[in-house]
Amino acid sequence: LNEGEDSEERGRILISLMYNSQQSRLMVGVIRCAHLAAMDSNGYSDPFVKIYLRPDMGKKAKNKTQIKKKTLNPEFNEEFSYEIKHAELAKKTLDVSVWDYDMGKSNDFIG
Repeated sequence: LNEGEDSEERGRILISLMYNSQQSRLMVGVIRCAHLAAMDSNGYSDPFVKIYLRPDMGKKAKNKTQIKKKTLNPEFNEEFSYEIKHAELAKKTLDVSVWDYDMGKSNDFIG
């Protein structure tokens, strides 16, 4: 962000990426988020992270973390893996998004 653009800041996420060439697997770790935007009236959010490897590889391409209730600084420490040939990696995009879970209505996009 440039100076003065921090009003658009919706929080930060720490993820880890590793490629295991022996197993032909991309390992994606969702570690934690910090300073997330509050989406609920109580001043908190119920965040979870969705990761999606595109273009789509069927149902195996989408994953999501557990929901962490009433926090703006969730610790996830979850790992997901995708079986993918090394030569295919450059053709893929990892889509990472953070959402606020809302029971009974649609979830809110945080960032």
